[in-house]
Amino acid sequence: MTVFGKINIDTFLYIDRIHVGENHLCTKTFTDIGGKGANMAIALAKLNVPCELVAMVGNDSISQTVLKRLEKYGVGIGSIRVCEEQIGKTFVVVESDGRNTMFHILGANAHLTPDKVDWTFLETCKAVFVQMGIPSETAQEVIMMSKRNGKYVFVDPAGFSETIDLQTLAYADTIAPNEVEILKMTKESEIEKAVKKLLNVGVEEVVVKLGKKGATLYTEKMSYHVDAHDVEVVDTTGAGDAFNAAYMFAKLQKLDVKDCLKLAIAASALAVTKIGSSSASPTRDKLAEFLKLKGEERLAKVVLEGSV
Repeated sequence: MTVFGKINIDTFLYIDRIHVGENHLCTKTFTDIGGKGANMAIALAKLNVPCELVAMVGNDSISQTVLKRLEKYGVGIGSIRVCEEQIGKTFVVVESDGRNTMFHILGANAHLTPDKVDWTFLETCKAVFVQMGIPSETAQEVIMMSKRNGKYVFVDPAGFSETIDLQTLAYADTIAPNEVEILKMTKESEIEKAVKKLLNVGVEEVVVKLGKKGATLYTEKMSYHVDAHDVEVVDTTGAGDAFNAAYMFAKLQKLDVKDCLKLAIAASALAVTKIGSSSASPTRDKLAEFLKLKGEERLAKVVLEGSV
């Protein structure tokens, strides 16, 4: 598995409620490795999926600490490049109901241009994850080249730029936006119309993340919805990344789309019960344990016994 995306240092500020123009008292703070690239790679590693992360960091001591932590998780870091820019940073304000607002500094992430990519990954991996928040020319080239080389291509459109041709997504097997992202990228006002536009472009699967309402998967022939689990929501920041990783894990197990969605929903449910971004994604054991509690013994067995 090869993951293309951002690496950030995430600083979390937990408050009761945001009131623009006012001062706020934080109940707690927390610092974590973030960025969808790092989050995805760590979430996959926790599910025992071998993965290589392609990203950019700075040449500072913080970047070196992040690389060591990624390696400790089991993430391949040989394709991460270093530049003179500072490591990416995100400041996350989390309200008491778990909702978050983010402020991003791209930093080194803006320098992941196509010439920085070691394209030999096309010879070694089965599947590729691409976050659209990296430079658009890199995202587009990776998506197209991966598909042309027979890889399963999963795209998270977070950070989708208007400079990107929607036709590029014809090369994606699965695209997984949330409600806001799918309407923005398609310039539609209704989710059903937005989904239809993506399917008409050539995307095989559109998985719409609906937060506390769960998620719905669409193909040309069917749609399937799974409700979110009723859990105590602490922080929603890492939910989407946990969802993506579990979905890709299920795909690599060759499960049907309904089981893929069930696994993804379960993983995101566990993630929202914890603070942080990469720290929130579940291990394989925790995911299996949760599935058993929900009466999904068959899927729990797949999680525990599956190999990638």
